[in-house]
Amino acid sequence: MESRYITSAAKPEQLPEYELPEIAFIGRSNTGKSSLLNALLGRRNLARHGRTPGQTQMINFFGVNEKVILADLPGYGYNVARRDAAKHWQPMADVYVRRSNIVEFICLQDCRRDFQEMDLRLLFMLGRQLPVTLVLTKVDKISRNQLAKARKKLEAVLEENGIDYKNVIATSSQQNLGIEDLRKAVLDPYLTKAEPTD
Repeated sequence: MESRYITSAAKPEQLPEYELPEIAFIGRSNTGKSSLLNALLGRRNLARHGRTPGQTQMINFFGVNEKVILADLPGYGYNVARRDAAKHWQPMADVYVRRSNIVEFICLQDCRRDFQEMDLRLLFMLGRQLPVTLVLTKVDKISRNQLAKARKKLEAVLEENGIDYKNVIATSSQQNLGIEDLRKAVLDPYLTKAEPTD
């Protein structure tokens, strides 16, 4: 699998135009999004995280096998992030999620945390466009029994709030748990798609 950094966008007018399908990775700051992307792509430092959560306000785009684009969105919800940065980011997010070539929303959630109101609003909005894939991160931090309870609780909240979701996948980037499951569910359908013939 070949992956490469393509470009970054800080403003709506900087968003690149692609015909390829695009998969968006969205999550709160500190959910381990960059680590997950690196594990998914088998790279160590392709996707980089900022030293201060909530500071990075750009969307980073990566190409995989020249068949699919992965978009790494800034982490949201970190209360130390500058107010002017958050104010700047909202219009960008509103424009981004309406891109016609987005085929998947991958939403990350720390398995040790409950959904907050901001999470549910975002998930509901995205789920109205496409069923979301919920990725539980940092599962190595809790026991299997705790994970099973957390997963059941979060799935119940999704259903209670009428949020359309496709799948829930438990992962740990540190221990490479669930990464192959995520790769098969999210990347493989696009990477194994046959080229059109004349």
